[in-house]
Parts: sequence; C-alpha cells; structure tokens
Amino acid sequence: MKGLGGYTVDPLFTVGETYGGYTPTGIFDGLGAYALNDTTVRVFANSEIGSNAGYAYELANGTELTGARVHFFDVDKENLSVVDAGLAYDTIINRQGEVVDEATDLDNEGLQRFCSAQYIEALQFGDGRGLVDSLFFTGEETGGGTEFVVDPATNTLYAVPWMGRAAWENVTELDTGSTDKVALLIGDDRQGAPLLMYVGTKDPSEGAGLLERNGLKGGKLYVWAADSGETTPEEFNGTFESRAGSWMEIDFYDDTQAGTAAVDENGYADQDSLGYDIDGFATQAQQDALAAAVGAFQFSRPEDVDTNPEDGTQAVLASTGRDSLFPADSWGTTYSIDNTFGPDGMPTTAAIKTLYDGDDAGAGQFAGPDFGLRSPDNLDWASDGYIYIQEDRSIDEFGQTSGEEASIWRLEPETGKIVRVAQMDRSAVPLGQSDPRPADIGNWESSGIIDVSGLFDKDPGSLFLFDVQAHSLSDGVIASENLVQGGQLAFLSIPESGIPEDKIAVGTDASEAVPGDRGNDILAGLLGDDVIRGGAGDDILRGDGNSRRAGGTVGGNDTIFGGAGNDRIGGKGGNDNLFGGAGDDVIFGDDGDDLLYGGLGNDTLTGDDRSGGNGSDTFVLAAGEGTDTITDFEVGIDLIGLAGGLTFGSLSLTAQGANTLISAGDEILAELLGVNGLTESAFVPV
Repeated sequence: MKGLGGYTVDPLFTVGETYGGYTPTGIFDGLGAYALNDTTVRVFANSEIGSNAGYAYELANGTELTGARVHFFDVDKENLSVVDAGLAYDTIINRQGEVVDEATDLDNEGLQRFCSAQYIEALQFGDGRGLVDSLFFTGEETGGGTEFVVDPATNTLYAVPWMGRAAWENVTELDTGSTDKVALLIGDDRQGAPLLMYVGTKDPSEGAGLLERNGLKGGKLYVWAADSGETTPEEFNGTFESRAGSWMEIDFYDDTQAGTAAVDENGYADQDSLGYDIDGFATQAQQDALAAAVGAFQFSRPEDVDTNPEDGTQAVLASTGRDSLFPADSWGTTYSIDNTFGPDGMPTTAAIKTLYDGDDAGAGQFAGPDFGLRSPDNLDWASDGYIYIQEDRSIDEFGQTSGEEASIWRLEPETGKIVRVAQMDRSAVPLGQSDPRPADIGNWESSGIIDVSGLFDKDPGSLFLFDVQAHSLSDGVIASENLVQGGQLAFLSIPESGIPEDKIAVGTDASEAVPGDRGNDILAGLLGDDVIRGGAGDDILRGDGNSRRAGGTVGGNDTIFGGAGNDRIGGKGGNDNLFGGAGDDVIFGDDGDDLLYGGLGNDTLTGDDRSGGNGSDTFVLAAGEGTDTITDFEVGIDLIGLAGGLTFGSLSLTAQGANTLISAGDEILAELLGVNGLTESAFVPV
C-alpha cells in the first residue's frame, strides 16, 4: 500500500520470507501485539486459510495439521524489523477439552479460516475488571465455527465452545463495571446475522483452569433487538440514524437436548440442522432460530468490532453490506454501540448509531457511494480517538465508478467525517511472482489494522500495523512452498511532531538486519549476508563496509531495500539483491552476480563499472514504474529481468543513437547506454 496525506507505509514482512527457519503461510488477517520484553514486541498474525490448505505443521505431540494457524513475529522496537518468527502455539485443546492428537479431534479436521483477531490485556479496565489473563482471541470464519484463544504463557490454543457458534470475524471486550463478570461483543460474519454478546463469570478458586478463571466457561449468550421492532437494515439505515435496543438472552446451551442435532459424515453436529450437539450446544441453525424468536436485528454482514479506548462500554461495528439480501445496505455501514450493564455486571440495553452509511456516502460527504468508504471490514478504535477502517470488496460495483483501489480510512466518530489515509499499490508485486489480474480493483485488500503506538513508545495514533492480502498472487515461492497466497505485514505511520532524526548504523561481520528510521540514514553491513532496509528518507545504503569505495570482490550476499525516498545503494562484494523502492534511486551492483530493481521512479542502475569487478547482473523492469537508465549493460553477460507479468513479446526495442530504448506500449521502461543488438536471449522472467 501507499500512504496518503502525510501517512507513510513501510513493509515489515513479505510472504515467502523466512526467519529463524520458519516460513509463514499467507492470507494474513487478524493481528495482536504485546511487549515480549523491553526491546521486543511480539506480533501474532492469523493465516486465514482453509482447513486443508497450506503446508503441514507439527504440534508438540507430533500431530500434523494443515489449515489456518497463528504465526508470531518478534519485532525489534528500535529498528522496526523482524528478528524471529514461528508458530504461536504447540498444543491445541478442542471443544471437548481434550488435547488434539489427530486431525479428527477438530470439527473440520484442521482449523478453518482464522479471520480478524484481538489481543486483550489482562484486567485492562483496572480495579480488577476484565480478563484475568492476557489472551489472543481468534475464530473460524465459517458458519458454525468455533472461537479459540491463544494463551501466550503456555503456547496453547484453546477452543471456547461456551461463546456459541458463528462465522467468527472478531470479538472485543467490554467493561461490565463488575470485577467478576467479563463481556465480549461478537461480530458474526454471515449475511443477515445478529450482533452477539457473551457474558461469563470468573472463577477465582485455586486451580481453576484458563477458561474458568477468565469467565469463558458456563456463561450466557445475548443478541441485540431494537426496542422499536426493526429487524433489518431495510428499516434502520442512514448516516446519523440511531435506535435504542435491549440485550436478549438466548438458551444456546441445553444439556437435556444434547445429541438432538443431525450429524455429518465425521460424526459432528450438522450446523445447518436444528438441535443441539452432543455437548448440549445449539447448532448454528438452532442458535439463529433462537435469535429470531426474540426479535434480533439482522445486520447485513457483521464484521469487525473494537472497543473505545476511552470508554470501555462503547464499541464500533463494521457491517460490510449485502446488496442481494438488503439493498438498503449495499455499500456497508459503520455503527457505534453504547452499552449499559446492571449492578450485577449483566447487560441490559444498547443504543446503536450509524456513524457512516456507505449507501448515502456519509450523508453526502462524497459524490456517490463509490467515492467514499465502501465495504468496511476490519477496523481499530485508536488511541488518538479516531477509528481506522479497511475496505474488503463485497459489491460488484466497487471501484467501477471512482476507479479507486481498496483503501484505509480514518473516521472521526463525533462527526462521521472520513479521510483516506492509505491505498492499495498494485504495482508492488514481489520478484518471482506475477499478478494475473492487475486491473481487478479490490482484488487485493488490507486487513488486521491495530494501533501499536504505545508498544513502540510513539505518540498516540501515530503507528499502526496492518497486513495486505494479495489474493491474485499464487505463483513463485507461494506455490513452491505451499503458502497459498501472497501478502505482507506493514507499518502505517504519520510523523510525530518534529523532524525525524537521521541515523548512521554499521553492522558486524555476522549476517544480520540493519534497519533505518524515517530520516536520511547511512546504513552499512560488513562481511555477512545482511538485510538492510532504508525506510523513509533519502538514504545511503551499503552492503559491505561504510565507505564510498566500491569495495572490491570480498563481501556477503546482501539484500538491500531503499524504501521511500531518493536513495543511493551500493551492493559492493557478493551476489546482492538491491531494491530501490519508491523515489529516483541510484543503485550500484559492484562486484558479483547482482539483481538491481529500481522500483517506482526514474532510477539509475549500474552493474560493475564503478567497481572494476565482474559478474552477470540482472536489471529488473516492470510496467508503470518509471524510466530507468542502465549505464553498463554487457550483451551476452548481463540480463534484463521482466517482472509484474511483462513478457518479451510485449516489448519493443528501439535504437536511439548508441543507446537502446525498451518500451511497453507507449511507456519507456529503460534506456540502455552504449548498447545495440539486444535479442530475446537477454530477457528472463523474474
């Protein structure tokens, strides 16, 4: 993605990379983060893949599973770089409270599509109110799915059947005002679904299990119903409209009816049939019938929920729209929910207000629905008071009038005013992968946004972590490693007050990460195989030694990313991969077989000439990224790499004096100085 209006996007991790011997699967979604120690933030990231997808991973007891999983990434607080990664759990406890030792112990013979997520700190509301333990909540986004929690203290993933059935988008904790009650608001990502709330009682007795002591066993389930009787968005819609309502309890657990539901071929309750499973919990169909019987409001398609950091009884909900069911909510709606609890900590009422209705373009803020916030999905109520919302295309008309790609928006909850702060950049296709659908607006989406400003000691609302789901990327390393789809973790930031400081950093002879900050940095590795990231600013980045000299033939095989800004990059010795990023960059491969990719901007690329070295260098070109100047291409030795779906057949080669122009249609991709006689053999896909 690219930042807008002063916001900056800096990549953290791209699917296909490996840290600590661990290669995470793709389709990142829900995120959570906490301080691992004084210098490191641990990030949890869901992989939203099906139960049969992805390479098999192994639990501590040797059980192998495919499907959804939760990764961890350890991020250095100072450098904002990944230092380690792995699986967030090594043990699973299923709905029956048993340790999973074979795939059939789980409803889907694996975990199914972990979607959005919430890391909830222990006792977050103070004075003994809230969960006892810090837990990461994640659920299966499929009808009749199960909610799970990761206990970071024991690396254990627990099923939580007492929260009911749902296509779990996310949950958020509410302040009940009571020290013995916990409340969780639930987004059930199905069309025509109710808004749910689970309320449980904490068990303070010695030896109580994790679920018991956190009130996640034996609780009650509620649905919201409008006091005025409306049950669909056809009756309740429009920016700034509001309705009073009540929380209605439903009897989703009945052990006297256990086993009354039909079962599937694996012996599990059929979630589309009425009745109760063998443990006494209502099927999805039964739970829906109970909700309808008490007049529950059916939202178009409830998505993410989050709590106001300044008021633990207030939350925000995104409903992404469903034109085939509720035409009045085709473009999606964002609501605020103001809850009240009784002296006993049980829910009583809730007033719901529309903060932004996409169908009226936020009360006419924009020329039409497609020019404003569309298909709201993931969101975060940040520490600066704003709500940050991500789009996930759920209507065919998405982008067809405006031409605008999927975006991240900032919403002011008091006024409903919104501002676009980031937008998808479809040209950012990693090397070795191709995008077969670059003109398909909304095919890529961002997700999982969380405010991490406090964890990284930044000003409130100045640093966010989010992910990109690049759905059309499935070849290259994605296919060979069975990672399912491409994507990325990235930071979204806005400069804090003052001028970003410049940084000078030199690594050691070990292989290591050397990251920059937002200023104009000078970064250098030494003899190891280093990963150097400039980030924002006009940086000077050197692979082997902090010197202007080319460096000779000795050096590591470095990977250098310029990031935003007009950077100068020198690989020096070794076989280096050099990426300019955005800006007009100057890149020197120096000695070795180097790969030089300028990226966005009009870049100058030099392979060996400045070093007097040797090597077969690859100069990478892609459409829509500017015109590069290649100063020392050697026919028969060097290569032109074609990225982003470019083929030799789509190019034209034109002699201009002693030089050669490479074009794709009307766009000049590169000028090769002092080169004539290029043939197809000089071009390779990358």
